[in-house]
Amino acid sequence: MSRARTLALAMAFTGLFAGPALAAGSGVAVFPFGFQDTSIEGEVRGSDPAEAARLRMITQETRERLRQRGVALFDLSALEEDVAGLPDPWDCLDCAARLAGTAGAEVSITGFVHKVSTLIQSISIIAYDARTGEMLGNASVSIRGNTDEAWKRGVDYILDRGLLGKDVETALYP
Repeated sequence: MSRARTLALAMAFTGLFAGPALAAGSGVAVFPFGFQDTSIEGEVRGSDPAEAARLRMITQETRERLRQRGVALFDLSALEEDVAGLPDPWDCLDCAARLAGTAGAEVSITGFVHKVSTLIQSISIIAYDARTGEMLGNASVSIRGNTDEAWKRGVDYILDRGLLGKDVETALYP
């Protein structure tokens, strides 16, 4: 994707709020999704490897969906240790954004799944100006069922319907 397209996306994110346009940089950083389990099942059983695999799957799904739309993705591989040390997204909403901005990304996207029960979960995706840490857009969707398909459909629902905002939808899906 061209640098102009990346800048257009960044400007569209910024356009959700009446803030200054983002400076040209190195793309959109999509951080690994987090998982908050407040279910009784999680309390009794502990962590589930299938849910950890689903987190990796929906993180990759988000990256791939953006890549398919021509969004330039920022490579986080050089920051692996720093990314692994980040607090959970719900404990520090802009921590990933600040790390991404320090590394040169324009926009930071993070997300998390909140599991209330085996049946009820929600997926949240949040976009930030990586330079300032300002939230640019966010969306959540409630899903039913703790399956690969349900989690993927939740992410797809947010991205397909442009729930991060009209300007983001226009930038991602011309």
